[in-house]
Amino acid sequence: MNDKLIYTTEIYLAFKNNDLAARLKQFRMMTDSFLLLTQSLFDSNEKMEYFQTELENKYVRFGLANLSIENLLHGFMFKLGNRTIHTTDLFSVYNLMRLQIESFSIIFYLFFDDVTENEKVFRYDIYKLHGLIKQGKFKPKSGETQIQVKKINEEIEEIRDRIRNNSIYKEADAKSQDRYLFPAYAKIKKTKELLIHSGLDKKGFFDMWNLFSNYAHNEHISDRQYNSIFRDKKSTLDESNLVLSLISILSSRLINYLVNSFGGVKEKFEKLPIENKTHIDFWNELINTDWRAQNRSSVR
Repeated sequence: MNDKLIYTTEIYLAFKNNDLAARLKQFRMMTDSFLLLTQSLFDSNEKMEYFQTELENKYVRFGLANLSIENLLHGFMFKLGNRTIHTTDLFSVYNLMRLQIESFSIIFYLFFDDVTENEKVFRYDIYKLHGLIKQGKFKPKSGETQIQVKKINEEIEEIRDRIRNNSIYKEADAKSQDRYLFPAYAKIKKTKELLIHSGLDKKGFFDMWNLFSNYAHNEHISDRQYNSIFRDKKSTLDESNLVLSLISILSSRLINYLVNSFGGVKEKFEKLPIENKTHIDFWNELINTDWRAQNRSSVR
């Protein structure tokens, strides 16, 4: 049995047996690889295009959120009266998973969607403009803050000039042009559309994003789930394993994008231990497997 088959078997057995400890160890290996490959962007002096300005930043933030999810899934122990409770803060995990799906969506939208470079530049300018407009709405309370807001407003006008000079803006109708200059959202494509383009909606990621949004907003479904998990079933094992499947797919897909886009990252990837590469490839190639079948009760 070759090494790749051995490690693939380990992944399968950990998944099949709901072995949370083994899966957390495997996930940490992937996250370590994720951050190492992100660092290789700097180490290999990769040339970044204008629209890739925030790429490294977004990858580091994604990796940090992965570490937070891992820590939360290990669970917490605390005293409740005369009892010692060991449980998982599943609701914080779900909030982070909602964030990670959105982060994947914006990363794909800005850097890896199959559109022209000019459109990527246009998307980045609107994304940046939207953020600056929100920053500029803060009321200055000191002289220093007034200077910062003035600089923000100057940058807003510079970006609007860039947008006006872009062929996409020039060819748009008046209503769209107004929307581009005063964007209500950071993206001009919806999350579901982006997940479809990336191939991830085949795995129900948009449905999961909607589900996790309910937890983020503390709606009634989160109350029902609390009663089901913590009072009746008294276990978060199925839900924790589901989260690990989701975040492993997202992480491996982002690694794959990075490897295929930058020569220095690809060289670093090829030097990874076979165990690490096997884990990344396994989850990235998990296209037709319905991970929900084993976790049907986890998504109610």
